[in-house]
Amino acid sequence: DQDVKVYKVHSPFTRPPPPPAQPPQPPSSAKFVSYEAELRCSPGLATCPSCRTRVTTEVTFKAGTFAWLMCLVFVLVLGCCLIPFFVNHFKDAYHSCPRCRRVLHVHKKRCCE
Repeated sequence: DQDVKVYKVHSPFTRPPPPPAQPPQPPSSAKFVSYEAELRCSPGLATCPSCRTRVTTEVTFKAGTFAWLMCLVFVLVLGCCLIPFFVNHFKDAYHSCPRCRRVLHVHKKRCCE
């Protein structure tokens, strides 16, 4: 007989209700990752599109174009070409999700950095 309003409070420990159904959209080839700050050579906060979780990325380094270019420069100048392959400063930084291991971002090393 009374008008009673019911409020649902969600704490950080409870799951929010599912979002309302949306009409299907055509599949997109690009998936977007949201970053808290620009991801460079150190771990950063990002939201993984695969597992939909906010994570601190794991960073692994792999030799890319810049490392090979520096290898050539070191051969011409110093006669030693292996330095860029042992120093992370010359390598590309691969940011991945620690939960699902998906690569979220690749920070390519450039000459101007």
